[in-house]
Amino acid sequence: MSANITPSLRSALERLRNGGAVNGILLGWRRQVLINALPFEEFRAEKLLLATHDLRDHFSSGGDRMAHTFWFGFEACHALVIYRGECTLVILHVRAEEADFLRRAGQAFLEDSQLLIEGLLTSSSPVGASTHDFKAGFL
Repeated sequence: MSANITPSLRSALERLRNGGAVNGILLGWRRQVLINALPFEEFRAEKLLLATHDLRDHFSSGGDRMAHTFWFGFEACHALVIYRGECTLVILHVRAEEADFLRRAGQAFLEDSQLLIEGLLTSSSPVGASTHDFKAGFL
């Protein structure tokens, strides 16, 4: 899904990106990629989003708990996954000590930008920059 980014959503993503040593950001709605600003191709971003949903489904299969965040630490890069409603935010970052700060910033981003994301989902006319333009400026 190629989405058009409104200027206010773009600036919110830019602020989140500049909040730490962030390598990439993925914004998803349900199991759809809305904004892919990861250093990967679109199909890899989609696989990552589907894997995070499968992971969340696995941990909540008993029905007694629901995970709202996951953090994965790897040798060269870390992945932070934040859920809010039907939205998923994946942040790839380098420094492990920034995980708590990025989690709070990501949660605030998802909470504050719900109307912008709704507008992104319901917009039918091209307004603002495309995701390709944002990704080019991001990398």
